Amino acid sequence: MSSPPEKPTVIVTGASGFVGRNFIQSLGDDFIVYAIDMQSQKMAGVSMKSNVHWYRGDIADPENMDRVMAAIKAQGNIDFIFHFAGYYDFTNEENPEYERTNVTGTRILLEHAEKLNVKRFIFASSLTVASISRTKRIVDEESPCDAEIPYARSKRKAEELIEEYSKKFPCAIVRLAAIYSDWCEYGPLYILLKNWLSGGWMSRFLVGNGETALPYLHIHDLTRFFRQIIVKHGELADHEILIASTDGCVCHNEMFEIVSKYSFTNSHKPIYLPVFLAAIGIVGMTVLGWILRRPPFEQLWMLQYIDTQLIIDGEVSRKKLDWHPTPRYHPLRRMLFLLENMKTNPILWEQKNRIMAYRKIVEHPGMKIYQAMLDLEDEILGKAIIYLQSPDNKDLFPNYQKLDHETLRMRAGYAYELLELAILQGERQFLITYANYLARRRYGEGFPFKELSSAFQHVALQVETRLREYPPLKNMQQEIHDKIGITMQLVLDEIEEVYETLRNE
Repeated sequence: MSSPPEKPTVIVTGASGFVGRNFIQSLGDDFIVYAIDMQSQKMAGVSMKSNVHWYRGDIADPENMDRVMAAIKAQGNIDFIFHFAGYYDFTNEENPEYERTNVTGTRILLEHAEKLNVKRFIFASSLTVASISRTKRIVDEESPCDAEIPYARSKRKAEELIEEYSKKFPCAIVRLAAIYSDWCEYGPLYILLKNWLSGGWMSRFLVGNGETALPYLHIHDLTRFFRQIIVKHGELADHEILIASTDGCVCHNEMFEIVSKYSFTNSHKPIYLPVFLAAIGIVGMTVLGWILRRPPFEQLWMLQYIDTQLIIDGEVSRKKLDWHPTPRYHPLRRMLFLLENMKTNPILWEQKNRIMAYRKIVEHPGMKIYQAMLDLEDEILGKAIIYLQSPDNKDLFPNYQKLDHETLRMRAGYAYELLELAILQGERQFLITYANYLARRRYGEGFPFKELSSAFQHVALQVETRLREYPPLKNMQQEIHDKIGITMQLVLDEIEEVYETLRNE
């Protein structure tokens, strides 16, 4: 009896991202997937499956990638690398992460791809590498990368690296349109829909003449596009530039008409706002945001693109891959699904979209501490669990000692990962929210406050002490205290407040 054929193998970077996690899901059980991301698989919301192997790491850290790639290589041959990891924020300001992640990270991956002898390296670039124009310029596969925003420049440098490495092994550059789902998950579109459906004074305004336009592509069509690259890889050139997009573009006027009909039954006419008045409004929102510590999404640099259009012709790519966008997924046709999801499940809608719109700038101290926490995770958690389950501490942690080792490791690991993300993203609020939830759960399970708080205090001390001793962080003692000590004090205060509230009810 013959053995079943071996499944093809793929590496996916940026596995927790919008594109990465949807692509992994689309692969089903047909591939062996080696996913690389700084988040854990659980935090990313990617299903635990036997054919998906998850590695936490930073693609721009050479030593980290050496360890990750060595572990992957030990599993066998790799057929394809899909490189989705990248850095972007909506500030349009220079940031070292553009060079570190988008350029250096890509170079490191290409060096490993050469050693792995892959069949093809696929790089997710962006159609915004081409400058957006008011002259009805049509962008195709041969259009130059002439945009000068920081993100576009970093993608251009990465594309140049890929062209160089394509002389050694086949590569494909995929320039993406604005990718969205039935839940939106594209920051600028989310902000537009939120404003238009707010019912407030901004709900009928369109800046300029309403002709600002981008190309869009539904995530389901994009995952099919990537699957077709695998199917057709042998027919493609060694250095291939492909466009993943619908043709043409979709302007604000077209979307506003659909939204207004959905919202008001009869279509409301937009009010066109001159750019100079929009600039005054953005300045006002920025000042207010600074006072309230809630910076707005809208920024002055965006006004230079009012009434510009990025018009796409991707016919060459469609023919090469035998792929076509699904008509029902055209953004103007799909808009009703987005609006219905927004209306029927607003909480989930917000959860899926806020992180896409309000991207945090990665701070280097946070990145370094985060990376150290990744490296030391097994050591720190291992010692913490031994302490919690030690017979010498049975009077202090009676409830924790009732838990089996696997359950305790899972609980401690989840809290540790949330702390990692709080440090990486410079955002403590979701960890405080988790502390509120945790306190209520443990109170209901009969954990006294002293037991829960003592466990958190011990883990916090373990983390801070070990990081202070870690050689790469020897000059970051104050940053470690700020990011670990202060964060954990906020968590403990939240737990204590919840316990007091519950005892008084």
